[in-house]
Amino acid sequence: MFAFSLRLLCISMFSLVFCASCRKTERIVVNERRELIVADQGNHSLVAVMPPEWRQVPSTEFRMFNYRFGDSGEVFVGRSRGGLMPNINRWLGQFGKPGLENADELPKVMMLGQEGVLVTASGDFAGGMGRAARKNAGLAGVIVAIGDQLITVKMMGDADAVAAEQERLIKFCEGLRIRSDDSK
Repeated sequence: MFAFSLRLLCISMFSLVFCASCRKTERIVVNERRELIVADQGNHSLVAVMPPEWRQVPSTEFRMFNYRFGDSGEVFVGRSRGGLMPNINRWLGQFGKPGLENADELPKVMMLGQEGVLVTASGDFAGGMGRAARKNAGLAGVIVAIGDQLITVKMMGDADAVAAEQERLIKFCEGLRIRSDDSK
């Protein structure tokens, strides 16, 4: 009886292995390309040091880093396209501020080895990008061009809270770096 059971087990195992290898394999053909971006590979991802006064919350599809501060403030790091001035003017437009012709007069902040610009606004926020309209809101954000993409660090919240956190935001931006192979 034991020999029969052992033989049956061996035949079952052989059949399972043999049949599993008979499956037709699918051929995958890649017929489109896109440019690599900062977060595509581990050796090109951003490294950030969060200030102890902030709280990290889960990242999202469009936010590489996502933080909260104070009662309702948020800071997020993202990537964008569309040019420096359209993004600056979109941010300003969310506060009903007039657009700029160029970024020459904006304060400069070093981020990721490049000179970025600091954009600030306060007043009534019209909403957008999933956020509701709010009164007495503030924005402080840094935008830097890396190749043909933009890296943005945007702080939103109550106007007074954003103003109080602006220097911390600048230090955070200055500390951002792209991880190299030897710093994993």
